[in-house]
Amino acid sequence: MPKQYIVRLISSEDHDMPKQELIKQIRETGRDRYDVNRKPIFDDFYGKYKVDFFGTLVEATDLNKSISKMKNEFAEKTHGDRDRKITPDIALIYKADRCRMVQRVYEDQLASDCFQFLGNPKEALEEVREI
Repeated sequence: MPKQYIVRLISSEDHDMPKQELIKQIRETGRDRYDVNRKPIFDDFYGKYKVDFFGTLVEATDLNKSISKMKNEFAEKTHGDRDRKITPDIALIYKADRCRMVQRVYEDQLASDCFQFLGNPKEALEEVREI
C-alpha cells in the first residue's frame, strides 16, 4: 500500500497568537488546538464523534499537488461553513498510520474528513508547513 498522509489546513488568523508562535506550539504538541475551552466548529454535531481534527487523506506521491489544490479550494469551502472565506497559511501533515478516520459521520457515507489520533498527536505529526 502506498504511503499516505492526512493534511489539515488552517489559518493563523483564526488563532489568538502570532503565526510563528502557533507553528512552534503545533510542533511542540502535534496539534493546533491549545485552548481546551474553545469548541471546534459545529461541535454540537461533531462532538459525539470525538473528532480530534478534520483533514484530507492523500497519497505521499501527490502531497504537494494535493496541498496546492486544497489551498485553492479552502476559501470557498469555508465560506459555506462560516459565512466568510478563510485563507489557509499553514499545513499540518500527519502520518495516516498514526490516525484513525471516524467512519459513518455523514449519512450514507463510510468515509469522512474526521480523524482521531492513535496515541500522542506529536508522534503523528510529520511536518508543519507554511503555505
